[in-house]
Amino acid sequence: MKAFSIPALLSLVFIFLAIAGCKKDNGTNPVDLSKYYRLKSFEVGVVPEQRTVQVLFQATDYSHNGVSTLTEDDFIVSENDGRIDTEADIRLGQGSIPYVLKNVLLLDISRSVEGLVPQIKAAAKALIQNKLDNQEIAIYTFAADITGVQSFTTDKAALLAAIDQLPESGLVNSTNLYGAIIEVADLWQDAFEIDGIVDGSLVIFTDGRHNASQVLTLNSAKNALGTRKVYVAALDSPDLDETALKSLAVKEERYFKANDVAGLEQMFLSIQQEIQGLANSIYFLYYQSPITDPAPYNNKLKIEVKENLNNGSDRQIVEMFNSAGFGN
Repeated sequence: MKAFSIPALLSLVFIFLAIAGCKKDNGTNPVDLSKYYRLKSFEVGVVPEQRTVQVLFQATDYSHNGVSTLTEDDFIVSENDGRIDTEADIRLGQGSIPYVLKNVLLLDISRSVEGLVPQIKAAAKALIQNKLDNQEIAIYTFAADITGVQSFTTDKAALLAAIDQLPESGLVNSTNLYGAIIEVADLWQDAFEIDGIVDGSLVIFTDGRHNASQVLTLNSAKNALGTRKVYVAALDSPDLDETALKSLAVKEERYFKANDVAGLEQMFLSIQQEIQGLANSIYFLYYQSPITDPAPYNNKLKIEVKENLNNGSDRQIVEMFNSAGFGN
């Protein structure tokens, strides 16, 4: 049996940990999460007379949180496998596209939260106080019935007044969670286009489970939502159906739980922070293509982030665009 000295053993352990730490997308985190980026393309467009290529896309990190700090110098842009040089004047212009955030607050005011409504109001108000200028919020409540309290508005005072109107007593012992979701699911349609962005999400607060009707199911609610984003703000209780609520949130990072009423405000603020982070992670990149041949050729566009540790399929954007009319 070969003997090892203590320093040698420590070196082997260090090497093993370093190798293990370098693995990604196999259940372990990469070494430096700040260097891990995921890219998602929404739309590619062209302005032929100016030979301009435009791309609308989103950048998120390892945990799917929005990344808003990238600049022109952080990107590598290629056409037909040839890197675009500085003469192309690559620009980022997030603020040049009309952008509306639409968020629905869907609040459980069934009997189980009686006595807690003042704290629920305070938490919802904290989210509203921190909303963005272009963020429209609608407020709905549910118990046995679904009530529209405030339609979409950017008016912070109107939203705060609507929260103040929520009843605090005489609440009903029934939770029509799935019916409420189905009711509000089509209040907005997401659109991620160069001409304009509508980015919506549903924020659900509850401390229980759906119990109002056997006809309405979890699948009914999920089908109504489609691909719309859902954030769940759950208050721990014996009746909390975490399995169903996590299924509605789809992604782990969109499920939040407060262990007691004291954690409600911070939970709502964390959700607002997530909403803002994703909103600020959408980029509009454009540049002047070197192509001057007006023939209608299809061209490959590739966008990467420098020093990206992501080796998955979402490490880069690969799209096609047609250069018909370029150079005329």
